[in-house]
Amino acid sequence: MAPSLNARGSRAEKGRDMARMLRSTLVALLALAGALAGTTGLASARTVQLSWQPNAQRFWHVDGPAVVSLFHNGQCTMWAQERRPGIVRQGVEAIVAHEIASGQPENMGDWDARFWAANARQAGIPTGNTPRAHALIVFQRGVLGAGSAGHIAFVQRVYPDGSFLISEMHAPVLWRVTHRRLTAADGRLPGVAFIY
Repeated sequence: MAPSLNARGSRAEKGRDMARMLRSTLVALLALAGALAGTTGLASARTVQLSWQPNAQRFWHVDGPAVVSLFHNGQCTMWAQERRPGIVRQGVEAIVAHEIASGQPENMGDWDARFWAANARQAGIPTGNTPRAHALIVFQRGVLGAGSAGHIAFVQRVYPDGSFLISEMHAPVLWRVTHRRLTAADGRLPGVAFIY
């Protein structure tokens, strides 16, 4: 039975009814926010409070665990971060170092899948167009079914014919890791890059 506010109820009853309505509204809003977070990119899913630090290495030492926690969302970037955590650390440190040097506020950059190759290059991490075992493969939006935030996966192995096996999360189910074999030609498509 839905709570009601009638003129004959006591002030205490009205307060309890109002609290129940607010509680059910809050629960509904939290459920909606959770559902929306599962369908949007990393940046809009969660935020954390980061603290200012005098250099990029200190930033990672203090704020790294909070940054890594942002990736725990069941999406493809979570799988990439788990398989190659050094890429996120080096990328965030490079972005923060650049911002400190230019007098800007510290920001960890955009880590939607489509930005990983650019973030890796900024950090001096090699990228290229040839699949290698243990590399990450980045798909720009629209390439091989990637959504608006792009997609990222882990290269498990490369076969003699140039095809390769990838493992990926959220393709299409959140939290689920799946595997697929891509052709050598898939690896050479425009909008595909590998992070080594």
